[in-house]
Amino acid sequence: MSSTLESIMRERVGAECLHVPSARFGLYLALRHWFEAGDRVLMAPTNCETVLFVVLAAGLRPVMAPVSPLDGNIDLPRVDWSGLSGVLTAHLYGQPDRVVRLRAECDRRGLTLIDDAAHAMLTTVDGRPAGTFGMAGVFSLAKHGRAMSGGFLVVEDPGVLPELARRRARLLLHGGARAEILGTLRPLLRETVYRSGLVGPVWRTLRALGVIEWTGHRLAPREDELRAALESPAGLTALGHWLEIDLDDWRVRQGPLLRRYLRSRFRVIDQERERRLAGVELLRGLPWAARGVREARLQPLLRVPLLVEDRDEVVARLERHGVVPGFVYDPPLDDYLTLVPAGPSPGVARWWTRHVLPVDPLRANRVATLLNRLKVRVPVEPEWEA
Repeated sequence: MSSTLESIMRERVGAECLHVPSARFGLYLALRHWFEAGDRVLMAPTNCETVLFVVLAAGLRPVMAPVSPLDGNIDLPRVDWSGLSGVLTAHLYGQPDRVVRLRAECDRRGLTLIDDAAHAMLTTVDGRPAGTFGMAGVFSLAKHGRAMSGGFLVVEDPGVLPELARRRARLLLHGGARAEILGTLRPLLRETVYRSGLVGPVWRTLRALGVIEWTGHRLAPREDELRAALESPAGLTALGHWLEIDLDDWRVRQGPLLRRYLRSRFRVIDQERERRLAGVELLRGLPWAARGVREARLQPLLRVPLLVEDRDEVVARLERHGVVPGFVYDPPLDDYLTLVPAGPSPGVARWWTRHVLPVDPLRANRVATLLNRLKVRVPVEPEWEA
């Protein structure tokens, strides 16, 4: 069944791949294969903290990239290339990173590009799928089609697949029948709630019961414990708290029942593509839309980044109306962890993460109505240094 999933993905992206239980597991495989311990890897500080934790778990030194105020991705002209071993893209919310130029720069400088397309299952650049511009790329089914698990590691050179498959086999955990059943029931329940239109009431009930504590903002880093875990001989097991954020089965082997369910998610992703495009079109016409989204070619994004004043208050008010945004990555990673050296554009990164409101384009009409009704203000963008 893994071979069936891999065949589906190979046909979609035109590259050889491995099925993995999560994009973060695929990213870990890629980082361990293409880098040596201590290598310095450039990444955007506006990304999800799990990406940072995977980089640290792989024994690498994260280097914060300059941030573009257009879209929160890497601001390529401002990159300091000295001492780098590679670059990790973001495609934040599905909005394309500058991958063509990034790959050209990496090739010219002898660096490795890893193309993280966890947010960008449907994103293309010059007619080519995001995630296929690096030596390796990762995709997340967990974030698309409400699959809640599953991903792929794609590679440029098929000759590396046997070694990656052996490492995958060594690292996967066996969850047993219970994990397989729960892993299938959770997304089925979520799909039922989603289609019933009861997302708001169900979420509020779970929040009141204490079942849900995290809705998209960064968790407390517990940095002293993280430093100890990074030095622990227990390896990935010691890092469970940080690597299991919102996905505790991130490296559990997926059985035939769950893999069969994941196959069905591809149909959902494709069926929703036109609705997603229509939602992006609506949202990027709003006064809050990030400039990069307004100016770029229309794409079926995972989320549309709007920029709003008093973002946390707006999130709270949307939640009271049954809209749960999520994907709020605040503060920047170099403010989040002191062990991460500060990036070169802290003002831009802080401004972006403080104001960004990621909106599901499938909920575009509802959110647009609420934002207008709530009289949400557009933040004033500072004059950035040239």
